Amino acid sequence: MFIDQYVPSANGEFVKVYLYLLRLLSDKQRNVSISLLADTFNQTEADIVRALKYWDKMGVLILEFNGPDNELSNIKFRDIDHINSYDSSTHSQNSSGVSKTTDSHITPVAVNSSVSYGNQSEQPVSVKEPIEASKIQFTPEKLNELSDDETFSMLTYVIQSYLGRTLTNKEINSIAYYYDTLHFSSDLIIYLVEYCVGRGKKSFNYIDAVALDWARKGITNESQARDEVATHNNVVYQVMKAFGLSNREPGIQEKEFIAKWTDIYCFSEDMIIEACNRTMKAIHQPSFEYTDSILSNWKKQDVHTIQDIKKSDADYANTRKPEAAGIKQSSNRFNNFNQRDKKPDSWYDSLLSNNS
Repeated sequence: MFIDQYVPSANGEFVKVYLYLLRLLSDKQRNVSISLLADTFNQTEADIVRALKYWDKMGVLILEFNGPDNELSNIKFRDIDHINSYDSSTHSQNSSGVSKTTDSHITPVAVNSSVSYGNQSEQPVSVKEPIEASKIQFTPEKLNELSDDETFSMLTYVIQSYLGRTLTNKEINSIAYYYDTLHFSSDLIIYLVEYCVGRGKKSFNYIDAVALDWARKGITNESQARDEVATHNNVVYQVMKAFGLSNREPGIQEKEFIAKWTDIYCFSEDMIIEACNRTMKAIHQPSFEYTDSILSNWKKQDVHTIQDIKKSDADYANTRKPEAAGIKQSSNRFNNFNQRDKKPDSWYDSLLSNNS
């Protein structure tokens, strides 16, 4: 029943957390911690709590919180056979955030938690610090509520037309994230998909990446997005100019590289042009592959600004400084050769006189 009714619409990471808890319960391990779960799945503690809250909303688990900081203290498993008869009135929270239930089909698991999650209402997502759409999982009830919204229904219909196929549940979840959480206007969402599809990118992984980039830049309407795209086109021009290729249009692969730097890596024009200039200085010819290696390295090192580059360069230079004791003379077969003593000029004069 769990697989048939809950897995299809649930985030995969959420499913893993539930199954792992169930396994601990079957092994009679009634004491777990948020940090243990976070370490097991290589996630943050907030990610684990988000998964638990999802199952709490679905009525599969019941979470209890106590203390002044509303720390998670108890997880109760509900008997899935009885979930269909679940009455929301039996699963509510009082003003202190502690779950109450009259359901007898529950199995408690104690939680030793050091993480404070504060108010148990949904935390608003800041547009300045958006997260990946896949990490926000809307409940079926919420999606049903949105489907009754004429604007949202129109959005899904238009986007399906652009993509030429029916949207998956995961893709509908992404659209709901743009619409309900990032608060993108309907025109912006349509333009977002139109822009990505026009570049031959129909994958929602790519569309999500562009949406996050726009959200970080505070873009919420179509006009702002068009200005951003115009700036992006300027980046293409500046890259070609830096490489001395301004007399032609970039090729398909070259456009993909630039799109990667701007939309996936989210580097500014200054950073990209700096990488191009370093490419020309290093190998004296344009190379998108070489520039990509520079920008990929900066991405790994969390270098995002010109100031970050200067600091990174300074750190690298410090590791290359010679030792203060002095420079050791190189040892090679020429330096190891015992050189002859220099003869005085009088010796050469006597030699010449003898020959004469």
